Amino acid sequence: MKSEVIEQGNKKVGVISVPSFYVGLAEDTKKEIEKLKGDKVSGVVIDLRNNGGGALSEASALTGLFINSGPVVQVRDSYGRVKVNSDSDNMVYYDGPLTVLINRYSASASEIFAAALQDYGRAVILGEQSFGKGTVQQHRSLNHIYDLFDKPLGHVQYTIQKFYRIDGGSTQHMGVVPDIPFPTAVDPEETGESVEDNALPWDSINPAAYEEVSALAKLVPNLDKAHQARIKSDEEFGFILADIAQYKAIKDKNTISLSEKARIASKKKKTNSALNV
Repeated sequence: MKSEVIEQGNKKVGVISVPSFYVGLAEDTKKEIEKLKGDKVSGVVIDLRNNGGGALSEASALTGLFINSGPVVQVRDSYGRVKVNSDSDNMVYYDGPLTVLINRYSASASEIFAAALQDYGRAVILGEQSFGKGTVQQHRSLNHIYDLFDKPLGHVQYTIQKFYRIDGGSTQHMGVVPDIPFPTAVDPEETGESVEDNALPWDSINPAAYEEVSALAKLVPNLDKAHQARIKSDEEFGFILADIAQYKAIKDKNTISLSEKARIASKKKKTNSALNV
């Protein structure tokens, strides 16, 4: 993981990029937060794009850096028993403005962290709807059943638990829906947990006992309105929208011309289209 400072006018924004929830992530993040505080940033972005998850304990510990204390995630087993994982150190390591950036490939522990901060009203969630991986699997060797060690039979993987947000909703299937969505070429109907064969459905349980720490939800409509206006006027977003349109136009095309002349003409057309954005 790493952090950097991005300057916008006379303001500085700290960005902490988290590639996975490895053991020790929360402690590393504390160090990066101290660096950003020294740089006098006016806000922090936690970038979880393409973060497939990792240690559940780190999801709870990382959440605890931004809240005083309270539940982070609920875990239900096949018997219906619910365990609540909480932060209980009564310490906040960063209490300034916070956003979390996710995309369709943010999964598992990433979704637990983003969902908890969204439920607490602690952070604004930006980006794409996340993957929807809200289950826990366990591997078990078949050799424990059939004692054939000279010819191992391999392993079987089965689901033993399911994750739930502190508001009671599952992260399974639905994932985390951002407060402010970004333009994307990724269709949730085509990728993610929801397209897997026999994926468990979304459901809900009773919410955990928690209180919102901020009324960020009230600010989201105006923020989203300003964001949509910026998308229409910003040159960089114009390039992104053009790329998305081009991708959608060709993504289902599975043929290609064998004519060199036709191929060259097609390439020139794409180039001219990009230059005219």
